[in-house]
Amino acid sequence: MIRRVASQKRHLAVSQSSENFLLFSYGDYFEPGNVRWGGLRFFNDDLIHPACGFPLHFHDEIEVVSIVVAGEIRQRQGVQPLVRLRPGDVQVLSSGTGVRHVETNECPGQAHLYQVGIFPRESGLMPSHTEAAFGALPPPNELVAVASGQNKAGAILLNADATVFVGSLEPYQMIEYQMALDRCAFLYLTRGTLTVNGVDYEAGDQARIANEPEFMVGAIDHSDFVLVDVPTLGQTIRE
Repeated sequence: MIRRVASQKRHLAVSQSSENFLLFSYGDYFEPGNVRWGGLRFFNDDLIHPACGFPLHFHDEIEVVSIVVAGEIRQRQGVQPLVRLRPGDVQVLSSGTGVRHVETNECPGQAHLYQVGIFPRESGLMPSHTEAAFGALPPPNELVAVASGQNKAGAILLNADATVFVGSLEPYQMIEYQMALDRCAFLYLTRGTLTVNGVDYEAGDQARIANEPEFMVGAIDHSDFVLVDVPTLGQTIRE
């Protein structure tokens, strides 16, 4: 089963500080039946205005993968040193027993990032965070694992049986992806036009994939996307 969710179905939360497309129930937005996709708890597409940010907030027992697309995010967590995240940088925040932090954009232009929340493999751990630079442009026509708990080479270690990939396809190129039947996948098209098993997707669209041993992703135009592979966690996923 592969379900296309059009970009218009995203929930847009607007404030003086930011514009946030919420793909799953998050914060003040709640939609029954759209709380998670297997082990994926949230996926937020965030645009933060200059000299603004997310005020002090709390995470616990969730793995938060942040992927910076444009601008610079500055993150403050208690007395710890300031963390700077630039385009192509990825952070894995293992929130564990709980962490409070502030994220701001102190640059003259807007900052753009994706934040992906995944249920952890093990609970009760001390909070930690790790950052790595993957480059502003992923290599063409391949999937790059940026965060993983599945022993993917080069990826930041994730406390979850999951992998977050970034992908970039040139026109008419294709990638085949295979997964076990006890797993599900989530694809978010960030730029361009592509197909998933022959169905067209435009920027902002999602593909929610389950019970598919393999699927094909093909580019119509130059296309960038994020792909998340997670366990179903016992969830019955059906059309």
